[in-house]
Amino acid sequence: MTSLQFSPAPSPRGSRKKLPTTKLQRYDFEGEAQEYSIHDLKVLASHKDTSVYKGLLLLPGSVDPINVVVKTDFFAETPRPKDFEYEADMYELQLWDLQDKAIPHCYGLFQYKGEDDRTSSFLVLRHCGGPIVEPRDITNSIKSQVLNAVYCIHYAGFTHGDLSYDNILISEDGRPFIIDLEAARPHVCEVKERVFVGEERRDVGCAEMMQCAALMQIWADAYVRLEGVCTFYRGDLRHGNTDYLLSLLSHRYDDPSVHRPYVEQLVEQVEAEREHFRNIPPEKRVIAVE
Repeated sequence: MTSLQFSPAPSPRGSRKKLPTTKLQRYDFEGEAQEYSIHDLKVLASHKDTSVYKGLLLLPGSVDPINVVVKTDFFAETPRPKDFEYEADMYELQLWDLQDKAIPHCYGLFQYKGEDDRTSSFLVLRHCGGPIVEPRDITNSIKSQVLNAVYCIHYAGFTHGDLSYDNILISEDGRPFIIDLEAARPHVCEVKERVFVGEERRDVGCAEMMQCAALMQIWADAYVRLEGVCTFYRGDLRHGNTDYLLSLLSHRYDDPSVHRPYVEQLVEQVEAEREHFRNIPPEKRVIAVE
């Protein structure tokens, strides 16, 4: 049976409990018995139900440690072994071929049974960077890759179930990874084509993909400002709609028609953007699932 041992480590603020330093047994694993160890543990986050550590994992026969995170319910009032087992199965069984692609590599779930017969869990994952802090600061390429990563999970037959900036990590080389799979559930996705950054919002046929596009600020702004004049709803900026747009200015200007050239120019700009996305070749619309 594969085991894991921690070196002494600090506890989350406010807790008197110490991480166990005895060997922990790996959950639901058949194979060659190995001994893992993790040292230099530091607390990354701690909440009511879950604490997260960062540390260095040393595998048998390896001299180079691996940066990992350890997610645990050891410090929670009520351990959640079934939730952790479900999440481990998502990483290692249901979505195993997405490891190191759309989700982090999982080194296993290890469990500890204390003197009070409480079973605490320790899920060990490769460290894949930090969560998104400000989506406006990430590139369009990364935004598209995040959409693709979520679609890969959908293509494998599951929704994530709890998409948020905290659950989307960006590695140092700019690759996104989706974490926290406790809420993942079976899903048949209706999305058939890619969404491009800057497109007008449209229904793509999947609520979670729509949510992901909103989180990543994929869609073009719903309102477009004509500097010094007015802000218009993007959907109204269409050929043949200039008179209506000018009528919206009648309560602000005695003669809205003086703004006609500028409104027409804005309409042309927005219509050109629409034409650009309409002309994207069908083969480029196909979602790449690797």
